Amino acid sequence: MRRFGIDAIDAYPHCEKGRTMNKSKNRVLLVVDGSYQSLETVNYVSQVLPPDNSEVVMLHITSKVPEAFWDMEKDPVWQQKVQTVRSWETRQENKINDFMEKAVQVFSDAGFADSAVKVDVRERKEGIARDIRAESHLEYASVILGRRGLSTIQDLALGGVANKVVLRASDLAVWLVGGRPEPDKILVGIDSSDGSMLAVEHLARIMEGVSKKILLLHAVRKVPEINGLKGSEALQFQEEREQKAANQIEPVFRKAFARLQAAGILPGEISTKVIMGATTREGTTPEEARSVGGVSNKLVQAGKDRAIWLVG
Repeated sequence: MRRFGIDAIDAYPHCEKGRTMNKSKNRVLLVVDGSYQSLETVNYVSQVLPPDNSEVVMLHITSKVPEAFWDMEKDPVWQQKVQTVRSWETRQENKINDFMEKAVQVFSDAGFADSAVKVDVRERKEGIARDIRAESHLEYASVILGRRGLSTIQDLALGGVANKVVLRASDLAVWLVGGRPEPDKILVGIDSSDGSMLAVEHLARIMEGVSKKILLLHAVRKVPEINGLKGSEALQFQEEREQKAANQIEPVFRKAFARLQAAGILPGEISTKVIMGATTREGTTPEEARSVGGVSNKLVQAGKDRAIWLVG
């Protein structure tokens, strides 16, 4: 069995550091912890990314027991406890090795070359979230995290490591993967903001030449009270507002459509949709959302069994 532990990083091709990879391809940082959700995230990424144009660094950050602790093994009082901890550490190392074997095979089965998948197992330095952030600045197209983990990275839903990464991700594209998302359908939340087009640009770059069903969605928020208008006057006001919103978003749709086509995505794979009268824009998309720009914390919380792409 190939070993992926800290002491074996330089011993195998799959264990090269991410920064040594081909810069002409889209490079993503996939943070894993050996949990079931991490494996589902691996499956999702392997089916979404084009194998010929992508490279993946699977990063696992481990918290090693301080060396000073092992010195207590000489003390008869602590000997049993130290042996218990030593056994636990060995089990954790074996667990991540088994996981990495499975994950590498998943990517291989999906058509990724051996040289396109790297494994990086390292000790924590500043803290898990800070270490992820430090690595993410090495020219990655995106950072990908499972929403929840069962070992070193506990609860990658908001409030855990992912929350810390997302809160400081204004300059990053971060994917949060929950459950078992559909990899062949991608929704992009569209409005007239610059952030919205950043999401389109990110999608075009990642999906270049790949056939996926892409929906460009614009949600128009419902106005609870319309300046005291009632009856037909209120209805007319709402209809005019909705038509105006549809007219304003049309050029944005065309621009996004053109960018995706330029990336090799077939016109028949791209559709547009405007939802009128939404209570909140966040509330319109969790059932379908996969890729979003300028998304709020509410949408992230709602999409627990989805893959949410946050593009900064």
